[in-house]
Order: sequence, then structure tokens, then C-alpha cells
Amino acid sequence: MTIDEYRQLRTYSWYDGIYLAILWTAGFACLIGMPKLPLLSMTSNLITLSTPFFVGYHLKKYRDQGLGGYIDLKTAAVYCIRVFINASILFALVQWAYMQFLDNGYLFNTIISTISTEEGKTIIEAYGLSEREIKDAFSAITPTQFALTYFVLNTFIGLLLSLILSFIFKKT
Repeated sequence: MTIDEYRQLRTYSWYDGIYLAILWTAGFACLIGMPKLPLLSMTSNLITLSTPFFVGYHLKKYRDQGLGGYIDLKTAAVYCIRVFINASILFALVQWAYMQFLDNGYLFNTIISTISTEEGKTIIEAYGLSEREIKDAFSAITPTQFALTYFVLNTFIGLLLSLILSFIFKKT
């Protein structure tokens, strides 16, 4: 890979990472609004499930427009990994900012109200936990811990999806 090819890959992956972070932010916003409008729960799930299709579409676009229709497995994997890492970084910053400045306990209270239902109590009892333990655990989570947890999760899932997508869209 030449330096110009690397710059092109870096540019495409940054832009597509930004777009993916925006998509994930929309899904997160739907998740936050779910208690007020239950339809947003399904929308959030659909947005989340669209992630591999979104990245696959952009990988195909990069392959066809940026590389003239051909991409090897290594380049496809590097592109996808960079997209997921870039998106994870930006999305973690969005989540941190939301939890630090805007949330004011809203998400925590939503989770607690869900746990307080009969179904919620049944589920936590099945795991051998008490409602108090769950409340203590959630109240101890800082915005930084929340964002870092999702950063690691999104990056790990992105790595797995990158391998699958690069096999599907490679064209040598």
C-alpha cells in the first residue's frame, strides 16, 4: 500500500466513521426517548441492526469509487476496522457528553422503573440479585465508565463484523 492509497483509505474511513457515529447517535437518541414513545424502541433496534449493512455499503462504495472496483482482503479489513474504531471513538464522546451534561439521572431512573415492574423483578431474581444491588451498581457508574464500556463493546463487535464484511466484499 502506497502512502497515497493509505491517505485515501484514512479519508474514506474517517468520513464513513463519522456517518456511522451519527447513525449510532440516532439509535441512542431513540433508546433514550423510548419510555415516552415505545415505537422508538423498534427504531433503535433497526438502526443498530443496520450497522453491518451500512458499513458494507460504504465498503463497496470505497472499493468501486475509490479503488476502481478491486480491493484485497487486507485492505478491506483495515478499512472496516478503521471505520468501526473511528465511529466508536466519536460515539463514546457523544455518550460521555450526554451522560455528563444532559442526562441528570434520566437513563438511570428509566432502568430503575423497568426493574421495578413485576417482569423486571422476576428477571433480576432469576439472576440471584436484589433490586437494591442493581440500583447500587447503576448509581456507581460514571459517565466515563459508561462511554468506555460502549467504546470497547462497539470496537470488539466492529472487529468481528470487519472480518465478515471484508470476506464478503473483497474483489481481487
